[in-house]
Amino acid sequence: MNRWQHILRIGGFEFRRFFKWKQEVFSLVLMGVLFAISIGWGQLKVALEETHQVAVVAPLTMPELDNITWVPATNTSQAMTELGTTYAGVLTITVDAEQGYLAELAVLSNAGWQDRMSQAISSYLQQQKLNDLALNEEQIAFLNQPPSFVVAVQNQDRARSSANKALPTLILVSIMVAVFGSFGLMMTAITQEKQQRVTEQLLTLITPSQWMDGKILGITLHCLKSMATILILIVLVVLVMSVVAGDAMTYPEVSWQLFVATTLFALLGLAMINAMMAGFAATIDDPNHSGRSAMMLIPALFVGAGFGVMDTPQGLLAQILSWFPLTSFAVMPIRVADGGVAWWEWSGSLVVLFLTTYIIRSAAVRLFTLGITMYGKEPSWRSMGRALIGR
Repeated sequence: MNRWQHILRIGGFEFRRFFKWKQEVFSLVLMGVLFAISIGWGQLKVALEETHQVAVVAPLTMPELDNITWVPATNTSQAMTELGTTYAGVLTITVDAEQGYLAELAVLSNAGWQDRMSQAISSYLQQQKLNDLALNEEQIAFLNQPPSFVVAVQNQDRARSSANKALPTLILVSIMVAVFGSFGLMMTAITQEKQQRVTEQLLTLITPSQWMDGKILGITLHCLKSMATILILIVLVVLVMSVVAGDAMTYPEVSWQLFVATTLFALLGLAMINAMMAGFAATIDDPNHSGRSAMMLIPALFVGAGFGVMDTPQGLLAQILSWFPLTSFAVMPIRVADGGVAWWEWSGSLVVLFLTTYIIRSAAVRLFTLGITMYGKEPSWRSMGRALIGR
């Protein structure tokens, strides 16, 4: 077998090792059930919530509220003596010269119905203030209408709907999930085999570089699958929530350029990060007691750079980070999603990322070769540094 046949066989093994279609189906069904429960939980709580009797001392007729029974009272002090026995709360509303009305709710302990009632009564008293001014319906409607503020984007290619504005967040969240997935899978794949002492047998059949490249290939493909799953689930959740809320379903506009750029940047970015993790994981003797395990979380900072510039994706800092290879795989896709990025710009950044990935992979192979056969101790930082530079 030649080199690439070894790599493809190892990559296929690593992919199938973590991808179990029955578990994937079960996970999707479970998430769907949990999502359905989370949507209906609030409505179920309101439906099953007991009715609360609230004594009210007010110069107004109180509005009807779900699960609230108003009991008119003439004296607050007298009603307070029955708080906790007859009444769940005592509401006192007084007329105030400056604010119009003052409302105070006395209860024995906090509960969810109090916040809902507070919002409803505040809106009701605000409407009463307008009615007390003897305004007609047109004037009241005019005062309730907030001023319109429109941002007119002159470049129509950059004008985005609310669905399109969510695209950068979706991309970054999926990449972050893939990065953390890479961390867990690469640690599991390498440290377990190292502890189980299967390294010697494998290295008699393949070279360390073939072994590492195969792991990078398989785990990168698995993480891309996780990205696709997360994106599909998020989109489905948003669509279902739109249907439940009665809003029109809106789909983000995904151009071929955005799809190609995001896929290629995610593929190379994950390959680069997996190369880093493969080389470093090989130097860890016991992940449960090694102080170096936390160092493998550093790649998450690269994705964090994308969240840091998401509000200004075309700013100077975002442009710099979209060309810097350690962060470009997270930042450039959100710039492409925002619009205004020429094809040659993201293509040039992709070339830089490819060259950087190759350099990091070559250094990681040397580090992997150093650490994979060491048992009982971890290589020193000095020896790791010498391996990285080929000495």
